[in-house]
Amino acid sequence: MNFIQFIITKRFVKHLAISLLITLIISWITLILLQRYTNHGASVEVPNFVGNSLNDLNKIESLGEFDISVVDSVYDYTKKGGTIISQDPLPKSKVKPGRTIYLSVVAFLPEQVKLPALVDLSLRQAKALLQTYGLKLGFVKIIPDPAKNAVIQVTYKGRTIQAGASIQKGSLIDLYVGSGSGGNESYIPFLIGKTRKEAISDIVRAGLSLGSENYDSGADSLNAKVYMQAPMYVYGKKIPVGTTLNLTYKAEGLFDFENYIQSLVIDTVLNDSIQP
Repeated sequence: MNFIQFIITKRFVKHLAISLLITLIISWITLILLQRYTNHGASVEVPNFVGNSLNDLNKIESLGEFDISVVDSVYDYTKKGGTIISQDPLPKSKVKPGRTIYLSVVAFLPEQVKLPALVDLSLRQAKALLQTYGLKLGFVKIIPDPAKNAVIQVTYKGRTIQAGASIQKGSLIDLYVGSGSGGNESYIPFLIGKTRKEAISDIVRAGLSLGSENYDSGADSLNAKVYMQAPMYVYGKKIPVGTTLNLTYKAEGLFDFENYIQSLVIDTVLNDSIQP
């Protein structure tokens, strides 16, 4: 029996038909299973998560249709920590149930960075370095110093800060820059009886820096005035530019600053009059 005669026999045709039927059945079952597994033809609309807090996501009715993944956090002081600021896919997109929604949220705490070494750099170099570290330049104060246009001192919130200190990203950093002329000394300002803001202003104007601050009982930054300073004020006395002044405060309503200042003035006059 040749090949042609074989393929037209009832036995061959019967087995061929059975094979085709089994193949069709397997294909049909596979297609149904794939449709169920891939949710073929099924879709849901992505809700708008932006502006919601992570703690409030459970209030969204269709949340169970999706998997949620937080992939990024960015600090923004104008927004509450945990607030969603972007999502992927976008709101109202049509996706299959079970799709992962990727969220970016506002960080609860600002990122910390280390202050770079700025002293002895030129003002231009210092500005560029601050920007690289995500910090901002505050005020620039020109003080007497032979090193023209060089950073002499770095302060943060009125206090001298050293390179390597950890501070919040985006903080304002103030720089004291040499004028290229003048001496290296400055007169000690008289700070007794002045508010903290007034005292810091006089310290900066003199090319000096703020050191430690101590508050007596009942005093705070809002009601306090300077009661004691170190180095002490001496008429006509100079100290090196950049010297730190340590201040002690008393509450204005709990201390008679007027009589205290008068007594200090009298003592100063007497001391000056007896000097040869």
